[in-house]
Amino acid sequence: MPGTTATDQPALLARNRWLALAAPVFGLMIVGLDATILTVALPTLATELEATTTELQWFTDGYTLPFAGLLLPLGVLGDRIGRRLVLIGGLLLFGVGSAMVMAVDSPDGLIVARVVMGAGAAAITPLALGMVPLLFPPSERSKAMAIATAGFALGLPLGPLAGGWLLSNFWWGSIFLINIPVVIVAVLGIILFVPESRDPHAKKLDLMGAALSLVGVSAFVYGVIEVPNAGWSDPTVLVTMIGGLVLLALLLVWLRRASSPLVDLGFFRNARFTWSSVAISAVMFILFGVLFVVPQFLQQVQGKDAMDTGLHLLPMIGALIIGAGVGGRLVGKIGTKIIVTAGMVLWVAGLGLLATVDADTDFTVTGTALAVMGLALGFTMPTTLDAILSSLPADQVGAGSALANSMRQIGASVGVAVLGSSLNSAYRNNIDDDIPAALPPQAQEAVRDNVAGAIQVAEKLPAAQAGSLADTAREAFVAGMSTVSWICAGLAAVTAVVVAVLLPARETRPLVAEPAEAQAKAESTAP
Repeated sequence: MPGTTATDQPALLARNRWLALAAPVFGLMIVGLDATILTVALPTLATELEATTTELQWFTDGYTLPFAGLLLPLGVLGDRIGRRLVLIGGLLLFGVGSAMVMAVDSPDGLIVARVVMGAGAAAITPLALGMVPLLFPPSERSKAMAIATAGFALGLPLGPLAGGWLLSNFWWGSIFLINIPVVIVAVLGIILFVPESRDPHAKKLDLMGAALSLVGVSAFVYGVIEVPNAGWSDPTVLVTMIGGLVLLALLLVWLRRASSPLVDLGFFRNARFTWSSVAISAVMFILFGVLFVVPQFLQQVQGKDAMDTGLHLLPMIGALIIGAGVGGRLVGKIGTKIIVTAGMVLWVAGLGLLATVDADTDFTVTGTALAVMGLALGFTMPTTLDAILSSLPADQVGAGSALANSMRQIGASVGVAVLGSSLNSAYRNNIDDDIPAALPPQAQEAVRDNVAGAIQVAEKLPAAQAGSLADTAREAFVAGMSTVSWICAGLAAVTAVVVAVLLPARETRPLVAEPAEAQAKAESTAP
């Protein structure tokens, strides 16, 4: 019914809210899956589509840029015209992008498909998460949020696993076509079980704010994702990063002065929203850093194939499920602060253990580190997102969720940029002195670029030289992975302290409306 919210649907909330939750969870899972599934597919795509290194980069960037840039405008649009409507539109757009690969026979075609999928993901993520506090009472909200965020979080490490299996058994396009049945199920579930909701007091759309947000976020994210390849001093990197920051600064000024701003900056006056957003941004920085280096380590240093690489991420996936369940049950008893702080301490422990891994380390150590980090992810991501969404007014959950997700996406992009640069720098510092001087300049540059290039060069050398160069390259990569691990551990430790000091343990004032059945009960017992 136009203008209604989920709180006007007592029958649905009484009987079907868990079915209503399942539909957006499927949507969130494919968003997470597609964020990482290419980590094991790039070598295959390079061969099948004859893609250059730049085009391979754009297979990822083409998804990330529209995802980051459109999060805030589409979240706000959902509040204005209907969250269910925009969510369904995002899912359908994601499905169309996935289906487009059937006609792809060139890198450019795949890049276009990834752009369409990224735009769809930008609508799915904030609105699927934003529906949780509207559907569930406070007593069930933590459990529901744990399930919803576990869907997204599970998709991230499942990406390499699913991609590895599909590439080992089917055509490369299958890694995208698997999204289509999930999209169909999610759309049908939303139509059947999820009520429409919107802000009944929506103001006119802030087109200037939307434009500044779209261009500013896209420019900044583009700059940071180019850093690992081009370096911090590259003119394009500097212009896009600085230009993006300038536009975002202008956006803040505009939002403070506009009569109908795109999003209410007053959200940041709520300490639970602010410090939970900071914590989830740090978690995404760390998580994408781990998923950036560990698959490369397993494939290029320890010689696993795509399928084995995915299987070796199972300890993280299993521990994530356990951590989300335990955290969801405990948060109501001991509060957000303790759960998130404990999760950040677990990040420190897991990353510290990962930093001790070398090229010949048994998987028992690596697997233990991944399991500890999976527990950390299960404790931190669902709990912080629940704190964020439960602190928002019911009529602005789309905008508030989109704002928090924009911060999260920027954290992930900055993480890959900073940690990718740190990995490259440490790798080159450790291999420069051991590159054979007799190699042609092009081969020397290939060795300096990455461990995969070094191993390819080594395969063309005499046996004695080949073994020495390959071993040196692997050890150099491990040194870089250790550097990345310690940087992430340091960030996790700082975040643990910040959360312990500044994040309120519990919600001080409920801003999300109670579900309709609770209201109906109260009305029925009133004199």
